[in-house]
Amino acid sequence: MAENFKYSALVWSGSLLFGCLCLSLLLFSGLGNIVTFVEWEFFSGWGFSFSVLVLVDTLSVGFSFVVCLVSSCVFMYSMSYMKEDKFIGLFSVMVGCFVVAMNVLIYVPHLAFMLLGWDLLGIVSFLLVIFYQNSASVGAGVLTILVNRLGDVFLLMAISLISVVGTWGPLSESIFQSDYAAVAVAGLLVSACMTKSAQVPFSVWLPAAMAAPTPVSALVHSSTLVTAGVYIMFRYYPFFSAMDGVLLLSSKIGCLTLLMASLAACFEVDIKKLIALSTLSHLGFMVYVLGLGYPVLSFFHMVMHALFKSLLFLCAGCYIHAMGSCQDLRHLSGAGWVSSPLLVSCFVIGFSSLCGIPYLSGFYSKDAILEVSLESLSGVLEVMCIMLSASISYVYSMRVLLKTIFSSFSSVPSVLVLLEESFISIPLCLLGVSSVVAGFVAQSVWVESCQTFFMSQTSKMMVFFALNSGGLIVMLEFINPKFLQKSEILTKCYMTLMKMCASMWFLRWIFGQVPEVWYKSMSKTMSVLELGWMEVLGGYWAYFTLSGVSMKLWMLERVSILLILRFSLIFFLFFYSLL
Repeated sequence: MAENFKYSALVWSGSLLFGCLCLSLLLFSGLGNIVTFVEWEFFSGWGFSFSVLVLVDTLSVGFSFVVCLVSSCVFMYSMSYMKEDKFIGLFSVMVGCFVVAMNVLIYVPHLAFMLLGWDLLGIVSFLLVIFYQNSASVGAGVLTILVNRLGDVFLLMAISLISVVGTWGPLSESIFQSDYAAVAVAGLLVSACMTKSAQVPFSVWLPAAMAAPTPVSALVHSSTLVTAGVYIMFRYYPFFSAMDGVLLLSSKIGCLTLLMASLAACFEVDIKKLIALSTLSHLGFMVYVLGLGYPVLSFFHMVMHALFKSLLFLCAGCYIHAMGSCQDLRHLSGAGWVSSPLLVSCFVIGFSSLCGIPYLSGFYSKDAILEVSLESLSGVLEVMCIMLSASISYVYSMRVLLKTIFSSFSSVPSVLVLLEESFISIPLCLLGVSSVVAGFVAQSVWVESCQTFFMSQTSKMMVFFALNSGGLIVMLEFINPKFLQKSEILTKCYMTLMKMCASMWFLRWIFGQVPEVWYKSMSKTMSVLELGWMEVLGGYWAYFTLSGVSMKLWMLERVSILLILRFSLIFFLFFYSLL
């Protein structure tokens, strides 16, 4: 079985790398700049046309290149990471379906067929989250698929409204007879994108999906499932920009998501969930700058984020594997001492690119987003949230690096697991080099991403100090416990703030309680539908009510009245003596 899995993984990885080569030739030759439509009409009649539209342009080719590159690295990495698993054949098939579904979503802007790729992403993600078949995985999988089903409902409602105008193809304001219908369709599509990209208040499912295997997390949280919603917003950006207030509201939501995820990552102890929360933070960056009216910068940041975030997940998977499947950050202390220099270097490069260290890939997009947030004058609170979140990214990044690499061994003994270096080092080298040079190469080739903002020296220094203030916060982490011990009020305030941030502004508690109430009410409703009102409110209800009363009366019969009087007299004398 292991040999068959290696063969299939090599076939998948080689095919995807060949696809990356072809797509790179399209990009660098300039052919990708030519917009190409391929339409195949299935049915036409009674004022309605049903056809498939394939769109090939710079947006689709560039993002498909990133998806194929990350997927090939994940397949190659899985050859060593998943070789001892019992269902490795099923794993490779599901990951392959995941990649195919994402490419369908990328190249087909037709809403009906986009729904096909959209639903296939949700179904396969559910199967991959519950892959380990335990109670925690099932709970996380159910939460993931329920929230994504809510996004499917929004998308189906949008398709039903669009069907009135007789087309499911590219959207524009001119095809709608009423402005209210256009605004409703835009609002439903944006809501669907918010659920898929885990924006507030649908953010809880993204860290819960970390129950999936680590190679799947590297694929899902870098370039496929969570970025699908943002990609749809890129694709229909001209339509959304024509609707007043839609993109403005999405930018506010993205700003809140950015702040919430950054604060939650500071108090997270699971290394995979911490990296997932940083993914959520960068998704907020993308949605925020897209709402400001800079889709090129948003797409540029999404491409750079896919490279270094997949690198971080693969490196974290190696450390988890080496420490005996331990994901607790407190027990991973000193894990870097039992790893190779390549793994340590790639881990440092990934977090440095995440923080925006010059001149790595993340710097080119992140610094431009911070500058445009200052120059756009969108609001004082939004600018403060963006700057605070940018500095907090240094906090949780340095927290992980200081624990895993630059710390001494913890009480948990390390278990050195010898992985096949060829299948681990090649993906790490590819993604590591991409995280270093991809930003510079992209700006050299893609002229539209080189947007220049003329800022004053004060604004430039403000951005610089905002980014580097995270180091000061890391230093204060070692002073806080001694400082808080002197004041009980400050300790209570700090603990309350920590609970609020760690629970993602109590969204985890809400999404834990609402399904429980929902399932209880639904079970009662189903019993009413199956048994009937007369049975539930008649004999069935009378039986349980009277049986409870009879049980209480039977227990009273077993208790002696004389014994009750004796105890009552003792209590009366006791209280009388106190008075």
